[in-house]
Parts: sequence; structure tokens; C-alpha cells
Amino acid sequence: MTQTPPPYFPQNPLSPPDPNYYRKVKIAFFSCLALVVLLAIGGIIGAIYLIARWL
Repeated sequence: MTQTPPPYFPQNPLSPPDPNYYRKVKIAFFSCLALVVLLAIGGIIGAIYLIARWL
């Protein structure tokens, strides 16, 4: 078996960039951030509720 180099993969994408790509990424990022913030607020409220019932 001969030692052949691996095939060449071009670094630039073959399809043109989507103009709405950055907008979609920004929407996804801020949606995840809002979800994390809501979960944190819910956890804090739940902890306060449990502590208040325990006292």
C-alpha cells in the first residue's frame, strides 16, 4: 500500500455565507441566556420559599 497524503479540504466554505447567520446566532445566544436567567431566578425563589416554610 502506498503512502498517499490525505485529501485536501479547502478552508473556505463552498456555499456563500448566509446574511442572516449572525442574527440567528445572536437570537439563539440571548434565548439561552434568558433561559439560564429564568432558571436562576426560579431556583432562588424556590429556595426562599423552602427556607420560609422551614422557619
